[in-house]
This record gives sequence, structure tokens and C-alpha cells, in this order.
Amino acid sequence: MTPNEINLHPLLSYFEECHEGNLLSFTQWLDKAIYMFHYLPTDTFSETDRQNVCHVLMELKEAVLKIHVEQHNCA
Repeated sequence: MTPNEINLHPLLSYFEECHEGNLLSFTQWLDKAIYMFHYLPTDTFSETDRQNVCHVLMELKEAVLKIHVEQHNCA
């Protein structure tokens, strides 16, 4: 592995162990987390922090869905 490469093995292991390799299962849990995040008390996080966290979770979800689609298009 070169210095610029990122070792994603722990993340891949998480998908396999906790979601049995089902990326859609993971995205469903991300949706639930985003939904629940909106119900935290408003003084827990600033509105900007809340938006930023939700944005990061949505970007992660989109990346995982892209991987899922690419896997099924190559099969």
C-alpha cells in the first residue's frame, strides 16, 4: 500500500460482520440515524452542527449506494 492509499479493510469488515455484506441495510440505518438526529434537543448541537452532521451522513450514504449500484452493474 502506498502512502496515499487508505486501508478500508476495517470498514469492509464492518459491512460484512454487522450487515452481512448488505450495503442497503447499512444505508437504511444511516437514514434512521439522520431521522433521529433531528429529534435531539435543539440545545444539544447548533443548527450548523446539525446540518453538517446530517450532510456527512448523507454523503456517506450516497457513496455506499454508488458502490452498491456499481457492484450490481458489473455482475
